[in-house]
Amino acid sequence: MAGEPVIDFATAVTGLPLFDWSGWNPAACADCGASVAQTPRVETFGSAIGQVHGTDAVLGTGAIDAVCEQIVAGADHDGDVLVLCGTTLIVWTTIAEPRHLPGLWTIPHTAAGKSQIGGASNAGGLFLGWVDRVVAPGDPAAADPRRVPVWLPYIRGERTPFHDPDRRALLDGLDLTQDPASVRRAAFEASGFVVRRLIELSGAPALRLVASGGGTRVQPWLQAIAEATGRPVQVARVAEGAALGAAFLGRMAAGLESSITDAARWASIERAVEPRPEWIGPTKERYRRFLELSGSKLA
Repeated sequence: MAGEPVIDFATAVTGLPLFDWSGWNPAACADCGASVAQTPRVETFGSAIGQVHGTDAVLGTGAIDAVCEQIVAGADHDGDVLVLCGTTLIVWTTIAEPRHLPGLWTIPHTAAGKSQIGGASNAGGLFLGWVDRVVAPGDPAAADPRRVPVWLPYIRGERTPFHDPDRRALLDGLDLTQDPASVRRAAFEASGFVVRRLIELSGAPALRLVASGGGTRVQPWLQAIAEATGRPVQVARVAEGAALGAAFLGRMAAGLESSITDAARWASIERAVEPRPEWIGPTKERYRRFLELSGSKLA
């Protein structure tokens, strides 16, 4: 639109190893039959990169949806855990220094000097929407805490921490005392168990959980995350965090904001979802079974 190909840093990083965090990798590009000269220019988020031909409209770099959500979530301090409840479930724990552990991703935080560890899972809306289609209607809140089976949510393989496209789902412990409400609750718990596992694998202290994304409108999902982790879940006031973050980057490109750190004033918590005491014990036992069924071997 402005005559030059330009992409943002986060999008470039998704091409790893073509982009190696600092620039385009000549050797990796050559392996693909390309050269660095053929790659687009990479700019930081919210940079003004040109104007639309024939207009005064400024073009600015955006970012991938998960980064846009992070910018306005306020999960910027050590020990903050950002849980993005979308079609893909994404869990990022904020840490002071990079740490590299098997199966997990470590990426720079948009907050200066910070990093994030965690990754993406298929145990989000992709899995929960499928359960909606195949299980009879039922209210997960009506389930008996002691009468819930255990799902492995791998209907399409799993990403973090296994990176295994061949993993498949499993429903363990079904019996005649259970009903659709129990099976649906088990599905939400499976997503919560993935959140807990990614936090535990990081080895970093989890001091605060912040949830964002369209899935935050689904109360049983947030309730299960709270009870699977044993921690309150603080819910972002604006569910459409990706759109809100993109709007902030647009303001940066237009010169109305000075830096990413200004987004801290856009962060707002609507409510906190507390774990229910009667659910914590039974859920903890099912998490143990979840780990046994999942196996501990990582990619």
